Amino acid sequence: MSTITWIGVVIIIAIGSFFVGGLFTKKRFKQEELEQQAEKAQNELEQYRQDVADHLDSTNKLINKLKDNYEQLAHHVQQSDHLLLSKKDLDDSQPFFSKETTEQLQASLSQRPERHSSNMVHDSQPADYAAGESGLFRGKKTDVEQRQPA
Repeated sequence: MSTITWIGVVIIIAIGSFFVGGLFTKKRFKQEELEQQAEKAQNELEQYRQDVADHLDSTNKLINKLKDNYEQLAHHVQQSDHLLLSKKDLDDSQPFFSKETTEQLQASLSQRPERHSSNMVHDSQPADYAAGESGLFRGKKTDVEQRQPA
């Protein structure tokens, strides 16, 4: 083989190895990029898990606080109920208003006009049942009806 053939083979091999090396380099860069993305996704997943754990922990604390508040409220209601039931016997002997206030209220009620009018007997029927047309059902009078003497 001649020198030109060897030089041609060397050039072809150099060009081929250049392209093959470029492909391997690109694959290596893509692999490193994918590894970085996978690592980033793993870190984000870990952060998300930590956020969820923190959220559940704070929710648990709030539920416990709510439970304590509910227990305090139930205890308070039970004490109030007990106090009200024990004072019920005392309330029978003590009126809500004093004697003077009760007398004043009764006097003011007897002076109201509604109280006096309820004792009166009405002989006339209510306006809704009056004879003839009245109110909305009266209708319109014509000029002829208005001129006629009643």
